[in-house]
Amino acid sequence: MRLTIKIAFALVLILAIFFSIHSWQSIQREREKIKASLSREARLVAGTLSKMVDEIMGRQGLPAALLFLERAGNLGRDLKVRWVWLGPGVEERFAPIDDDKLADARPGEAVTILAETHAGEDYLFTYMPVATPDGRLGAIEVSESLQEMRGYVGENVRRSAFTLGAGIACSLLLITVIGSFWVDRPVRRLAAEADRIASGDFSGPLHGFGQDEFGELALALERMRDQLASARNAEQLRLEALEKLRHTERLATLGRLSAGMAHELGTPLNVISGRAKMLQGMTEDEGIRRSAGIIFEQAERMTAIMRQLLNFARRNPPRKTAIDPDQLLTAVCDLLAPTADKQNVQLEHRCELVESRIMADAGQLQQVLVNLAMNGIQAMKDGGTLTLRCFRPDNPQPPEEVEPSDSWLAIEVTDQGCGIPADHLDHLFDPFFSTKDVGEGTGLGLSIAWGIARDHGGWIGVRSLVGRGSSFTLYLPDEAGKETA
Repeated sequence: MRLTIKIAFALVLILAIFFSIHSWQSIQREREKIKASLSREARLVAGTLSKMVDEIMGRQGLPAALLFLERAGNLGRDLKVRWVWLGPGVEERFAPIDDDKLADARPGEAVTILAETHAGEDYLFTYMPVATPDGRLGAIEVSESLQEMRGYVGENVRRSAFTLGAGIACSLLLITVIGSFWVDRPVRRLAAEADRIASGDFSGPLHGFGQDEFGELALALERMRDQLASARNAEQLRLEALEKLRHTERLATLGRLSAGMAHELGTPLNVISGRAKMLQGMTEDEGIRRSAGIIFEQAERMTAIMRQLLNFARRNPPRKTAIDPDQLLTAVCDLLAPTADKQNVQLEHRCELVESRIMADAGQLQQVLVNLAMNGIQAMKDGGTLTLRCFRPDNPQPPEEVEPSDSWLAIEVTDQGCGIPADHLDHLFDPFFSTKDVGEGTGLGLSIAWGIARDHGGWIGVRSLVGRGSSFTLYLPDEAGKETA
């Protein structure tokens, strides 16, 4: 609004100055016209009277002429006539208003004088010199008050002042209203958009600013917003790529360390397992045999963990062969049957792919499915049903890092367990991340399964509801279908 006030003040000031000058010049011209009109009228009256006085003086003498002028007296409309004598030594009642200006007066040549009387009023004096028969020079004085003209001029001044004031008030109101719509509102909107962009909100284009300067400013602001948004996206992508690189470097370092540890601990663990097995066969003491069995089981558990570390760190490329999906699911269920019976879990499997083959490494694929199924069995503390299903999915959406394929195959492992919290889903496949209790898992199983899926050109999808169960789906490209085609 301050800009509108400045513009209004500047325009009103210019308007006031222009109108004041114009009004003053108009009043001055009007005043001069009135004076000229009054002067012409007085000269006409004085000329007419001078002729009449000359005629009366010629016939009846000077006294009769002076008596005529005295009787003429007041001609009305503040117009007065009297006789004056020109020259030195004149009585005050016959003296003109200004002797100096009449010093060079000649008969028949009117002289006009604007003067102020003793009462403080302005009068217009017109003198028409007349030569008397005795050789003296007199003059007929016609005087008219300018008070009416002053009133007229004052009225014009007041009218002009009122017009100027009304014009200024209307101009201020009009400029304020127009400025509010054309200046203040667009400025406020642009300021709000600038604040929104400054806060990091780059959504939504800038519309409704027209084709004027504010529209150009809005376009410039929108270009700046697009550039800032692009810069922020580029910076975010750079930071994400840098974080992924750091994460990859940490995983590589961890993998090398884990491989070294697994290699170094493998031989001692084998020795411990062998001696524990030997102790079981060398004694009949049940307590010693039970202790040796515990040592053997824990050594085997440590060996399995080391084997997982080696598999994670040194994953071999898959050796793909044509696999019957139904036989694959049957073999996985046979392997898991003893564990499932202990957990009171019922295993079901069905294959919806008729005469189809999966091109994959059978051992690695079985490792993935066993890992996913074991997680499902362990999630069902009170028992339930674990379902393995092989099918052809409808319009799957692979992640960005997975190459697209015309056809996909899917193997789904569904449990009725406790489910996975939503905030854990994004970290399920991170190495050493686990939702199990301490001692129940290493956090490497799903990482290894994800790596195997990626080596086969696929990925693993997850759906889970807390308290309802989880579903892990292994997606693989239909390479066998391509070869057949």
